Amino acid sequence: MSADIDWIPTGIPGLSIHPGTLLAEVMDEAAASGAFDTANPVEQVMIEVARGNVSAAAELVTETRLLDPQNFPMRVVDADVVRASGDPERAIKRLRNLIEEYKDSAHEAVLQQQLGVLYYTVGDYHAAVTRFRTALELRIEAGDEQFRIEISRRSLAAAQAKSAAVR
Repeated sequence: MSADIDWIPTGIPGLSIHPGTLLAEVMDEAAASGAFDTANPVEQVMIEVARGNVSAAAELVTETRLLDPQNFPMRVVDADVVRASGDPERAIKRLRNLIEEYKDSAHEAVLQQQLGVLYYTVGDYHAAVTRFRTALELRIEAGDEQFRIEISRRSLAAAQAKSAAVR
């Protein structure tokens, strides 16, 4: 975790997004541990995935979804747990299904963003550009929090750079 990289803030203490992989990493374990102790279950899952504790993250997802199977944020991070466990194609299918379910809702921006990340991680940069552009437009239109808009903007720029290099 190099200090000379322009990391993207996640809004969760101790976690930042690596601008080259677009995946969250723990930058400050003490801050992440403190955040974990007070975080909601979705943020706890995100911290565990960033730590590489995929089985602990999966257990948190399972526990939460048993109590509330339609918990939207947990359904979203569940796809990231599936990706982290080594099955990005299945994670992509899950998010595509969620987009169909939540099309034109307030939830679409986060789904487009997460699907963009998944496409980026499998090297489909053209699809990632499309998803990040949609997420950015939806977030700006909705007046989303600035750090979320910045995540989409920086993700789009990263995917555009990779896409141009592939041509």
